[in-house]
Parts: sequence; C-alpha cells; structure tokens
Amino acid sequence: MENTSLGTLQSAMSGTGAPQLATLKSKYATGAAYHGVAHPSVPNYLALTSGDTQGASCDCSAAGQSACSAATCNSLLANCSCGVAVTNIADQLEAAQLSWQAYGEDMATPCSLTASGNYTPKHIPFLYYDDVRGSASRCSSRVINLSSLDANHPPRFSFIVPNLVHDMDSPTPAGAQNILNGDAWIGPMVSTITGSSGYEQGGLLVVVWDEDDASGGVSGSDDPVPIFVLSPFAKSGGYVSALKADHYSLLATVEDGLALPRLGNAGVPRAGMADTLTDYFPSN
Repeated sequence: MENTSLGTLQSAMSGTGAPQLATLKSKYATGAAYHGVAHPSVPNYLALTSGDTQGASCDCSAAGQSACSAATCNSLLANCSCGVAVTNIADQLEAAQLSWQAYGEDMATPCSLTASGNYTPKHIPFLYYDDVRGSASRCSSRVINLSSLDANHPPRFSFIVPNLVHDMDSPTPAGAQNILNGDAWIGPMVSTITGSSGYEQGGLLVVVWDEDDASGGVSGSDDPVPIFVLSPFAKSGGYVSALKADHYSLLATVEDGLALPRLGNAGVPRAGMADTLTDYFPSN
C-alpha cells in the first residue's frame, strides 16, 4: 500500500473512513512503530526485497533510456533507469528451490514495463532487478497479473501490488477518498486470502505501506506507517506491537521463516531497531 502515515490511517479508522481496516485492526495484530526506510516509493520497494535502497533516490524507471544521476533522477523530462544487478529475494527463493510470484493488479501483459490506466510498474520491485527483468522467460512466468493469484494454491512467497487507486496512491492530491478506495479493496482481498487453505495451513499475510505521507512533519519525515500482520501463528485480537521496526525487519522475518540468508541491511544490527518482527508472534 502507498503513502500513508499511521496517524492518518488511525484517524480514518476511528471514524467511518476505513471500516474494513478498522475491523482488521480489531481482529489481528498491528504495529505502532513500524517505518519505511526512505522517500519516495521505489527505494522502499527495493529495500523490502533486496535489503538496500540500491542508491535509488526517486521514482525512476525500471528500464529508462540511461542511468539515473543526481541531475536526472527527479527531472520530469528525464527517462532514466535505476535498474540494478543485485541479489534479491527472488534469487534466494529459486536457489532454495522455493516458488514465488509477484502479482500486479491490472497488468496487461506479464512483466509489463509500461504504465497503463491504473497500472504502474514502479511499485513492482522485481522489475528493477536486471536478472529478473532481463530474462523474458523468467519475468513473464513470475511477474504476472493479480487475476492469476490462486489463494488456495499459492507459491511459497507472493508479492501483491494493488493498482494506483486500490493502493491509496491516487487520486492526487491525496485525501479521504484515497483511504476509502484502498479500504474497499483490502477487505475482500484479505478475506479471500485468510479464507484459503494456503493461509489456514500456516500462512503469513503482511499488509504494509511503503512510506509516510509527511502529515506529522515536513517532506523527508519518518512518521510510522501502518502494518497489519495476519497468521494462524501470530498474535491477534487487536494486539498492537510497540516494537520499532522497518522494511529491513520485515525482510529478515520472511527470510528467517523460509530459511534463507539475510540480505543487506536485513542482516545488519541497527541501533534501536528490531531485527525481526518476533514481537508479533507468541514466544511458544
């Protein structure tokens, strides 16, 4: 999900602005101190899946005309790329012979690099990895339309990307309608997944936002962002974790759960920051 501070969502949930998410909050576990790691969106998606922002400092293209620089990265006239050749969780999964998919809502064709309608490639981090994007067969079989998701027979790892309306990104400027749009989508999607055999057999579903909306400060702020942790093995009943954590903590949690090595900052101790989301799960 996109561009929403925890405080903004809490205000909506306390009224009538996010009824589905308010229900999820009362039923499952959420966090009070979970953070993104950068601004804007793209570096957060790279951090979630490779353990580093990989030098991305703007919402650059996955495959632009030239490499991004400080001069071109934020230029509306530039078509620069911040695609990277780095090890990512997709590489780890395949090395361990574990299945994975990335699902983009409204993606017209598999592995699409072309924004169209409410679909955008910039929220699908696997399109930024040269070894995924650069292999037509690998990319087209792994990065596909959300309509292909079979919740009863999921891969071991799924990365679900809503369209620009359902992820709360659009319309611009953001307001109450953004949250209502995302809320209306998230309720049925979560119900589909939590009602599936894949989830009931021990699945983990994390609903997380990429970055804050600076409602608590100025641009470049680091306000907490919402996170919902759902699993038959997780704490529930409205549990709120005070654990300070971020996208690297989430990546480490997934890697540990799948017996994969920790990538980049997911494996580096950081002062005041939890290395994993263990607080969301009972100790025994």
